[in-house]
Amino acid sequence: PAPRPDADYGEPRGAFALHYDVGPTSFGVWTCTPGGFTGNRSKTKVFHVLEGVCFLTNSDGSSRRIASGDTVVLPKGWSGRWDVVQTIKIMSVFMEE
Repeated sequence: PAPRPDADYGEPRGAFALHYDVGPTSFGVWTCTPGGFTGNRSKTKVFHVLEGVCFLTNSDGSSRRIASGDTVVLPKGWSGRWDVVQTIKIMSVFMEE
């Protein structure tokens, strides 16, 4: 896993394995160790948490605990913050709109 250059808390390291990329849709698995960073979506992202715990904070300040078994949709244009508490592993589908 590589260090996240946008980290502002801890030393999160992430890795992404792309498994499918055809047309407007791609699919992959991402892992990240504990730490915090901001993010934004240029594509809609639907993900299911396989392992771990994090908090997602939207740009309006609302926050949600995300853990193993949860499924989340981040729409195109979403911006906010990731705070990974326990190493997280998610499978994600990205879709162009």
